[in-house]
Amino acid sequence: MLKPAQLYKEKLEKLFLRTWYDLKYMFYSGWTGSELPTIPDNNYDAHHFASVDNNGNVIGYISYRISWITMSADNFGIISFGNHIEFARDVYKVICDLFEKHGMNRVSWSAFVENPAVKGYRNFIKKHGGRECAYHRQVAKLLDGKLHDDVEFEILACEFKK
Repeated sequence: MLKPAQLYKEKLEKLFLRTWYDLKYMFYSGWTGSELPTIPDNNYDAHHFASVDNNGNVIGYISYRISWITMSADNFGIISFGNHIEFARDVYKVICDLFEKHGMNRVSWSAFVENPAVKGYRNFIKKHGGRECAYHRQVAKLLDGKLHDDVEFEILACEFKK
């Protein structure tokens, strides 16, 4: 279930610190170094959520930026601290809420091509609308010392199927 990340700042900080030198998480940060996410004290132009299981354990983090002028959401940060189906449901809920509650016109995100989540993102847009709109080659050097490609996804409100 989604909770405001502001309520879990300390827990999230510890979880993020544990990911810094773990190759399993290299696709999250987007470069060879990492930094803790800045979780603001407001939610005007960015939303930050902790995904929490039924026992109150933080299982993931989701953030994004909002432009109220263009009615779009982008600059997503999505990280799972384990393989939890509840987290995938929370990501789906965030995207649904962006269209249904907040009236967004466009939602876009990108991921490194080798990221295991890309398969899920491709299945998601196949089922719920949207498309792969860009492929960028060798955009970032990650913890493994190699340059990696990324792919960008987008969904317009007129394409979104719940």
